Amino acid sequence: MAELARRFDWSATPVGPVEAWSDTLLTTVNLLLASRHPMFLWWGPELIQFYNDGYRPSIREDKHPSALGQRGVECWPEIWPIIGPQIEAVMQNGESTWNTNQLVPINRNGKLEEVYWTYSYSPVRDKDGAVQGTLVACSETTEQVLSERRLQTLVGIALQEDSSIARPDTLVSIAQQVMQKLAADPADIPFAVLYLLVGGEILQAGNTAASADLIDPGGWPLVETTGAQTPTLMEDLQERFGEVICAPWPEPVRRAYILPLRMPESLVQGVLVFGISPRLAFDARYETFFQLVGARMASLLHNEAQKMEVAKAVDRFSRLAEANPFGMVIGDLHGRLNYINPTLLNTLGYTQEEVRSGKVRWDALTPPEFVNLDARAVAQLRSSGRCHIYEKAFVAKDGKSVPILIGASVIDSPGDEPQVAAFVTDLSPLKSAEEALRQANTDLETKIEERTAALQTEILERKRAEASLRELTGRVLVAQDEERRHLARELHDNAGQTLVALDMNFAFLQEAAEGQSAQIVKLVADSKLLSDDLSKELRTMSYLLHPPLLDEVGIKSALRWYVEGFSSRSRIAVELDFPDDFPRLSKELELVIFRVVQEGLTNIHRHSGSASAQIKLSRSDDAVSFEIIDQGKGISSKREKEMPAAKAGVGVRGMAERVRQFGGTLDISSSPSGTKVKARIPLSPEISNPSRGQGS
Repeated sequence: MAELARRFDWSATPVGPVEAWSDTLLTTVNLLLASRHPMFLWWGPELIQFYNDGYRPSIREDKHPSALGQRGVECWPEIWPIIGPQIEAVMQNGESTWNTNQLVPINRNGKLEEVYWTYSYSPVRDKDGAVQGTLVACSETTEQVLSERRLQTLVGIALQEDSSIARPDTLVSIAQQVMQKLAADPADIPFAVLYLLVGGEILQAGNTAASADLIDPGGWPLVETTGAQTPTLMEDLQERFGEVICAPWPEPVRRAYILPLRMPESLVQGVLVFGISPRLAFDARYETFFQLVGARMASLLHNEAQKMEVAKAVDRFSRLAEANPFGMVIGDLHGRLNYINPTLLNTLGYTQEEVRSGKVRWDALTPPEFVNLDARAVAQLRSSGRCHIYEKAFVAKDGKSVPILIGASVIDSPGDEPQVAAFVTDLSPLKSAEEALRQANTDLETKIEERTAALQTEILERKRAEASLRELTGRVLVAQDEERRHLARELHDNAGQTLVALDMNFAFLQEAAEGQSAQIVKLVADSKLLSDDLSKELRTMSYLLHPPLLDEVGIKSALRWYVEGFSSRSRIAVELDFPDDFPRLSKELELVIFRVVQEGLTNIHRHSGSASAQIKLSRSDDAVSFEIIDQGKGISSKREKEMPAAKAGVGVRGMAERVRQFGGTLDISSSPSGTKVKARIPLSPEISNPSRGQGS
């Protein structure tokens, strides 16, 4: 999955390219991909999906690999009413959830399947504590839930009344009782019908309510199945009976399993027809469950029909129990155990010889804290012949406590002492998985918190460094402006006065040179012209360094003077769009506007090749905006890419930094038809209404 995620085009999804991902997203995805536990991540408002190798087997080819990068609601429409509100609670409220053995049916193997999960939804927060995603740690518990449910169904197959005479009407009563038990498990058994074959006649002995339209024996190959004594899988149910809809699912039942009930040397033969759930894969476990139900039914019928063959029935029952993936015991209500199947023997570490010798007793295997639960179960068995399924523990031979789920039923009552069979499920794998999941979730949350804290510290340090750099840059810009002001004053006051005196001297020389040779007169006149030109250049240079109009009458007059001079010097026609009612601003802000315009026009003259330019200024209640536009060749793609990386020229960076010092923004857009520099500077109350004694 890590390789698949690396090759995936994330730029086509709302999360964008990997280079633009937040540190929180990168860290969470890396943790998810590195984990071997099934994990899943929904990210952002669109709930874009990530998952790891541990989760991949659960969704199979129906959704993999299309689920990667897909929106959650598009990937899981069949379960969104279940998981959607849970995800919303995490994303909006930051509420973690924990669900145990939750039914979340999903599409896989080409159909909607009944799937159970134990999972947690945890919020993934960014550095500011905002929830950005939902992290899922999960385990599929379908096999466990189905096993427990089927175990409960198997345990529930018991007779409420004792029938001592073996005749067809008694067998029908038994069949009807068992059908009532099977009807309680419609998810595994959508419908069931029992037929008895007696003396060449077929008798419909019992059925669940859902199979009322399917009881006609002519619709099933009953005689053939009984003769072959081999189960038959029918896949043409719809062609035989039309659309068969059975609770709890809306999908039609399309297949049935016809199971002959093995009753050797009996005059009565039985056939049990099961509907196969449209939401379950018909695998070996499912078939074994049907066979166990059939075996239980056959056992009950056979016991009633053949009282003399109890030993054979027990032998068959024992063989089935040994093949049972669940633990199973047979004993009495006083603690004695007569039989433990190999599955449970292996779990507890005892041998069958130790069981037969009477050394292994269920009351001795039970820790003291479960004695009251056992007493209640015994009372239920005495009163109703069965007990509710409950959790307890057995102590293994090595002293280890083994958590189990147990349910029991009375199977025989020789004399006054009932014999009880109990089905046992070892909960150790489930408990270990739950603990591992809790620990993994705790470890993950700890790592995320530690990484988040480290990132927050790093970001804070970077912000401090950026603030210091901006402060230093601001000081440098202020120092530059002060130096320009000083140089302008020096040129105006000192060099300017010297040139004025020199000009006066040349005037006197012109008067004194009258009557002299023409060469001397021309030399003096040319020198005076050079002095005048130098005086103009120094005055222009002084004004460019710091225009006095900016301080005296404001930005409006200063820009007009500068634009006129720039157009004259560069021969670039500049259009200045300046509102007539544009008010005075603070001295500092007017200087920023002047310098940005000055640098922008300088760049147009040096680089654009444009014959014209426009400058537009506007002011709202809360900001000043201005644009510098040319119709030149634009900025090259290489130079445009360098600008965000701080590789642009000093002029561009200076413009941006001046605007940033006032909390503003500077945007540059360019095309082959020209370039636009757009700046916006917010106005503070002081800037909006400068309290200084200067004219407008």
